Amino acid sequence: MARHKSCERPPEGRHFRITLDGRAFEGTYTVNGPMIAVESVLMGIKRRQLGDTHPEVLAKLLLAELVCEHETPRRA
Repeated sequence: MARHKSCERPPEGRHFRITLDGRAFEGTYTVNGPMIAVESVLMGIKRRQLGDTHPEVLAKLLLAELVCEHETPRRA
């Protein structure tokens, strides 16, 4: 996918779902040039350089990371 220009409409997100420990989590990913962004309404957004990885595979990994970060208690 090519990087979008400011005068163009931004890329549309693609909805996907993962299952971790028997629970389903949903997110949306968008590819913009060499970057992928994964967004979860409840857990936030995570971005990473796409590289050679298929976008949906990396999106699932990033959503799993968001879930782990969200559910791991923060230490003060």
